[in-house]
Amino acid sequence: MNTPHPAALRTRALQLLSEGQAAGEVARQLGIPPTTVYRWRRSRTTPSSLTRARTRIQELEEEVLLCRKTIDTMSEVMPPKDVTR
Repeated sequence: MNTPHPAALRTRALQLLSEGQAAGEVARQLGIPPTTVYRWRRSRTTPSSLTRARTRIQELEEEVLLCRKTIDTMSEVMPPKDVTR
């Protein structure tokens, strides 16, 4: 899908949005339709943010696995107390 707007324009719009400017103001400054800016804002998930998210998920999965192994080891060394309930 070709876009009539250059990539540099989109990059600038996203930069202005990340600086806290309103989408309507960004559209006015850059001379593009506000709907375009809103669409760009909604779809600004970048591959690098997805990569960071996947890396963090992997770290958390490894941490959960370590915790489960620790619990299993502790159960072998120190069995649970008698349960009276």
